[in-house]
Amino acid sequence: MKNIFFSLLVVSLAVTSCTRYDNPQPNFEDYKQGETSDGVKRKVLVIAVDGLVGHEIQKEVPANILAMMAHGKYSFDGLADENTSDPASWATLVTGVAVNRHHIITDSYIPSPDPEHPHDDTGFSPSFFYLINEQNKRMSTAAITHDRNLSFVLLMDAKEGLVVDTDESARDKAIEKIEEETSDVILVQFTSVLEAGKASSFSYDNPMYKAAVEKVDGFIGELKHSIESRPTYNQEEWLIVVASTHGGVGNSYGGSSEIERNTFLLYYNRYFVQQELKAQPIYAPRFFGFNETDLNPTDAMRARNATAPAGEADYNIAKTGELTIEAKVKMNKNASGNYNYSWPPFLSKVSARSGTTAGWSFFRSGSGVNFYVADGATKIEISGAGVGDNEIWSQVTGVFSVVDGQPTAKIYVNGNVAGVGSANLNLANITSSSPLTFGFQREVFSSDYLDFYMADIRIWDVALNDKEVSDNVKYGVGVPEDHPKITHLVGYWPLDDGDQVFKNKIAGKPDIPVVGAAVYRMFGNNMPSVDPRKSALLKSQDLPTVLLYWLELSVNEDWKLEGNNFLRHFEIEFLK
Repeated sequence: MKNIFFSLLVVSLAVTSCTRYDNPQPNFEDYKQGETSDGVKRKVLVIAVDGLVGHEIQKEVPANILAMMAHGKYSFDGLADENTSDPASWATLVTGVAVNRHHIITDSYIPSPDPEHPHDDTGFSPSFFYLINEQNKRMSTAAITHDRNLSFVLLMDAKEGLVVDTDESARDKAIEKIEEETSDVILVQFTSVLEAGKASSFSYDNPMYKAAVEKVDGFIGELKHSIESRPTYNQEEWLIVVASTHGGVGNSYGGSSEIERNTFLLYYNRYFVQQELKAQPIYAPRFFGFNETDLNPTDAMRARNATAPAGEADYNIAKTGELTIEAKVKMNKNASGNYNYSWPPFLSKVSARSGTTAGWSFFRSGSGVNFYVADGATKIEISGAGVGDNEIWSQVTGVFSVVDGQPTAKIYVNGNVAGVGSANLNLANITSSSPLTFGFQREVFSSDYLDFYMADIRIWDVALNDKEVSDNVKYGVGVPEDHPKITHLVGYWPLDDGDQVFKNKIAGKPDIPVVGAAVYRMFGNNMPSVDPRKSALLKSQDLPTVLLYWLELSVNEDWKLEGNNFLRHFEIEFLK
């Protein structure tokens, strides 16, 4: 039956797309894939619980999950996709990419064309079953679900697809697969928590919802016991994942609110040391492109007022003769697949960053950032290296002051001085009527327009000293209310508004409207000052990346998986 359904799927995909997905390159090891160097077999059980809200289960963790947490990496603040419908959430969980790439939004589990570009190739993002099979065809894989389309379309590459009607049947089938000696990767879906949430509410205040969670917890305990009862268990290393697909609010879900995206995620292995993964979140918009012609461009995004409001005069160096500008940035790869860009400004108060045009600007230069300050006749331009690369956030800081009678600029990267420059600038002329601009600005001197995320922009009307700059990095996101220079903070835009206007947290100071459309993403604060073991923000996209790592299989960069292999930071716990 599965082969017949697959044939129908191929016909359906041919209507919407000419492309499926690229074959991954095999990764050959000196030992069998899925088997550690000492001959221990690695195996996986994924338990997907639809509609399990992380913050609800945190109120009273049921017994079996609580026991697993003692040897687990877990989060009550897990993050589902922005589209929390069942098809989109499941696709994000098993493909490792968000809905804007997999395009699965209907119960058919077939990618939907972009309504604005209906003839474009939508492609088809593969599940982790496909990525496993292409690298090790000997692995035995199975998916136990409640939905035929989920099983035979999205999860069609599982070697065995079983469709059940109840969670009890799902449990029974999962135990049968666990008891088979050759089983390597098993996925099982439980839906009773979701059904209880829809029938009443996704809240522990509702007895029906809480009872459903406790029932599924009992099933989870039975599955774990079955694994531990395998005759070969001592020669195996099992990774058990408990993952909710999405949350819910009231008795509904499908939107992008925080509670609808809130999930519980648990990665268990008997050798793991207990740790809740609770990264400091960075919620940031993407800036990209260059379009100064359209009032509402679709091919670019920046933020600025049409003309500079009066309050923006405080962001000219001429006002006080001193200024400190800070921002957190994370670069996206360019078309060539690296993080290097040629000279695009991204945070400026200058009409055009060219020659000696008066004002100040930060611009990308290769893999670093330059800080530019000019008075219309003379300029200072200094560089800081290694900013925002490799999916790591960086904090860049520019400080201007007069040092020993000499106008001086400093650039800091992650709180460390990276460059210093001085010149005979006329302080009164370091001013610009141009609006403060977040994102693209003149001059680029190339077509290499920057694609990046930015957050936590702060402007102080004094020159912070080295310790204060370093301390601001250690604080992470935000500014402490008791900061020693808090009265000199004249502009603060967290950029976490989730809207089309970036609000200034300083009373009476100007907001900055978006030009284009702001699209936001949630990240964990992984700046170099943060312990990597505390920087993981668990999200649905992580699952395929982590599973491939656990099974000793490769992750090809061409797949562009969006997950984070956070387990690599804990290898000392389980690599024996």
